[in-house]
Amino acid sequence: MADRPARFRLLVDSDEFAGQLLRDISAARQRIYIQAMTFDADRAGLRMARSLQETAVPDRRLLVDDVSRHIVSDRFVYSPGNWRDRELRLEWRATRRLAEELPRQGVKVRITNPYGRFWRRFFARNHKKLAVIDGRISYLGGINFSDHNFAWHDMMLRIDDSDIAAYLEEDFLSTWEGRNVSSFRTFPGIDLYLLDGRSNARAFESIIDLVRAAQKDIFIESTYFALPFFDRLREIGPGRPPTVLLTSEVNNWPQMRNYIPWEARRSGIELRLYPGRLTHLKAILVDGRELVMGSANFDFFSYSIYQEIVAVVSDPAVIAAFKKRVAVPDLRISRPFQGEIRPLHGRLQALSFRALVRMNRLITRL
Repeated sequence: MADRPARFRLLVDSDEFAGQLLRDISAARQRIYIQAMTFDADRAGLRMARSLQETAVPDRRLLVDDVSRHIVSDRFVYSPGNWRDRELRLEWRATRRLAEELPRQGVKVRITNPYGRFWRRFFARNHKKLAVIDGRISYLGGINFSDHNFAWHDMMLRIDDSDIAAYLEEDFLSTWEGRNVSSFRTFPGIDLYLLDGRSNARAFESIIDLVRAAQKDIFIESTYFALPFFDRLREIGPGRPPTVLLTSEVNNWPQMRNYIPWEARRSGIELRLYPGRLTHLKAILVDGRELVMGSANFDFFSYSIYQEIVAVVSDPAVIAAFKKRVAVPDLRISRPFQGEIRPLHGRLQALSFRALVRMNRLITRL
């Protein structure tokens, strides 16, 4: 184990995260490993790419999910409307060229989770966001490298600890070699779950047990909160403490607009709307003492087929920072949901989600 406690720093929103990560890259001497679901050739992605190109660190690697080759700026490039958008096509081509140019500058690049023949693995994504630098500094959370993601409200956790960095570096290298690993490790102040996309349900049971044991309150901030997590909250029954779900007023998943209000009402959850921009946070604060965070959206994809990193943080300084910088201000500016509840639409959407999960489990494992 490390000879000193792990040092954690909660980084809220992209400016704070990117600034700190760029400083750590500039100070690196041995190796830089970065993983994201999307890495676009826009201002955010190019800024990070330049930092990787310009450093003299001998071992520089970038893992990016195959989704970046087909979805750019949060838009599916092959749809008729998007394909006619010249600027989007130019960015898509630049993103593909970037993956080819970086190796010429000494940055190794690999694409995870190719869509496969007939795109049968379209939904089976590697959703991890991770950085490990010099076997000491690591980052985990929800921010990708693209302008649209940088504009969203989100957070990352910076960890200065060699044992944690070694554990996450091992996962990065396993993914680099094409192996998705399921693993759990506990460290002072934090428990880490690495989800392989096949056995996620078993790992999530421990996290759900933590929520079930809540005595005081449950605070959730998630724009894509969905089944089976709503189901698990209902199963707790009438003894469940007050539960608040803060979700985005503007949601880039249209399917969530009728689904979440319906689920929240029938689950006895207070629903509040975060205004203006999308909140991409994935956070569950239990009794104000333990924080579940990472890359997982607490939805059916994260539960069943995505590769994810989930952390349960108990470090008091991180909890205090989350309350002060995220939970309290976000609740202050949010408003109660007062829109129409449409039970039929919500139920139909839930059925479609369940069918989608079953279909993908079958197709991706053929």
